[in-house]
Amino acid sequence: MTRAPRRTTAILAAVVVLAGLGGRAALPAAVGGPLGDALFATLVVLLVALALPRTGPFVGAAVGLVVCGGIEAAHLTDVPAQVVDRFPAARYVLGTAFTPADLPWYAAGAVAGGVLLALARSRSRRARTLPRHAGTELPGRRRAVVGSLTVVLLVALAAAGGGLAWTLREEARALTTQVASAQAALADSDGRVADDAVRSALAASIDRAESVLAATPLVERRPGDADEAGGRVAQDVAAVQASRLTFARAEVTKARDALAPTTRRAEKVLAATDELAKGGQDAGETLRASSRDALGTADELTSETQDDRLATASLTDLEAAAADLAALRDDLADATTDLMTAQDAVVCPEPDQVWFPQAGHLAAKSLAPIPWARQYSVRADVLDGLVALDDAYRAEFGQHLTVNSAYRSYDQQVEVYNPDDPNPLAAPPGCSNHGLGTAIDISMGPEGFDGARYAWLKEHAEQHGWTHPGWAEPDGRLPEPWHWQSVKTPTEY
Repeated sequence: MTRAPRRTTAILAAVVVLAGLGGRAALPAAVGGPLGDALFATLVVLLVALALPRTGPFVGAAVGLVVCGGIEAAHLTDVPAQVVDRFPAARYVLGTAFTPADLPWYAAGAVAGGVLLALARSRSRRARTLPRHAGTELPGRRRAVVGSLTVVLLVALAAAGGGLAWTLREEARALTTQVASAQAALADSDGRVADDAVRSALAASIDRAESVLAATPLVERRPGDADEAGGRVAQDVAAVQASRLTFARAEVTKARDALAPTTRRAEKVLAATDELAKGGQDAGETLRASSRDALGTADELTSETQDDRLATASLTDLEAAAADLAALRDDLADATTDLMTAQDAVVCPEPDQVWFPQAGHLAAKSLAPIPWARQYSVRADVLDGLVALDDAYRAEFGQHLTVNSAYRSYDQQVEVYNPDDPNPLAAPPGCSNHGLGTAIDISMGPEGFDGARYAWLKEHAEQHGWTHPGWAEPDGRLPEPWHWQSVKTPTEY
């Protein structure tokens, strides 16, 4: 049986080793890796031929493929990792992980090794058939070596070219998928990020990635370019997602904080209507139950959206919570308004009277005494306008406004209200804007509506935030020239 010359085989093995190391060092990892795998299989075939010179090309290629496949499969266990831990240099033979994509390259390299063995055996056979004195044995061997080296180079070039094409195609495919996902993330994040600069950065990364995809492979787009562009896109997508999380947490906090005053108002209204119901002025259990249920839901959702829980919540949960809080705020406000409207119909007999549970129950800190009539108070936020009006009035008439009444507590309103009077001067408790701290009674003198004081106030009061309501006009429901109120007085819910 003809065998491959050991010297030729050894030279080929050395060339393969150098080609493999050079490829790993000089070529991008996406190309050098597959080329190295193929040449490793070729080297195994040549080493088998060196150990067993009579090994045929087919058997050598088969043995090489089995050895390489066995080494790869061994990574399914922890044996290679243990060997590499003890002998780090072994990683050049054993590798570091199980990679199924390496198997086709091993097969290509094993076939190349078999071809090299076949060429070497063929040259050796022809050299032995020539007469020894012909002097042609040495040139023949040289030609065999040159031919074998040519095959190695062709195999290396073919492997490199195939690796380049495969790498460029796979990189482009992955980047195309990544760009589509990034575009969706960009569109979905519109108006939902804490810092819009991250969206601008992502848009720029997408544009660069699309330019890379449009570039001519190898000429303008080299291996690794798509991966580099994809890395930037991935970083910017992550930044957008992080900014969305920050924004979503802020939106939940904002919605939760906006719900709080609505909740407090609803609680006060419900408590007041419960008390009135006990006294026989029931606005309806159905409406009160609806408000009570909404308050229960508000308590639960507020508890579920505390800051410690927001820190670990997903983006989907955060955005859903913000929407739920906003919807609940509207629902609770509507339920409260419905309950107040129903209670108003029971308590306040006149359409121009509006029931408020806080009427007559204002906190002392929200009131301020009238400087020239300190026994009377108004709501602090309307005092400046009243002082300005008094200054103008005093400049015109040489005296302060004569205040006879201002804020009334609930008990004080009970004292002045006479339910037996068919047209009472005082509204029922809870229905008077005196209880809101936004109304005063001013002496108009005996002239009343016909006096200069009333005429001057009608002309100038609104410049300072005070007005005379329609129901108190001469042709109103209850003519009262002395009743004046702030323009901030609520007249509806």
